[in-house]
Amino acid sequence: MSWDSYISSLTKSEWVDDAAILGLTPGQESVWASAPGGWLSQVTAGEVQAMIASDRGTLFANGVTLAGRRCTVLRDQLNVDGQNTMDIKMKTSEKEPDPFSFTIGRSQKAVIIAKGVKDAHGGKINPLVFDMTAYLRKMNM
Repeated sequence: MSWDSYISSLTKSEWVDDAAILGLTPGQESVWASAPGGWLSQVTAGEVQAMIASDRGTLFANGVTLAGRRCTVLRDQLNVDGQNTMDIKMKTSEKEPDPFSFTIGRSQKAVIIAKGVKDAHGGKINPLVFDMTAYLRKMNM
């Protein structure tokens, strides 16, 4: 199965700048597909494991990391059936002064991550990831 068409579907939106799909098989978490030239291809297995962990208590206090960039959790419903998404915002730094928004979706076998364009809020990105996640869950993926 080629995941590139799923990435293309996400990045064709005017609101999405980068996207990646990562596998969830325990011990084999890896990037299955990512947008060419995007930095989400650098998301690590440890970062994926932290995002999907059953203990959600520290997410709001500590945030999450994507490809080495610190992010604040805005809304976490990743493990809520029928929702399965999380909205986060990248923390700013001198090197990266723009606080990009992200939505992360979880199906049975994959995590979908979409990064918004500058000034796009989660409400523009979330429906795209939500719909793709719902489809993949329906297909038992």
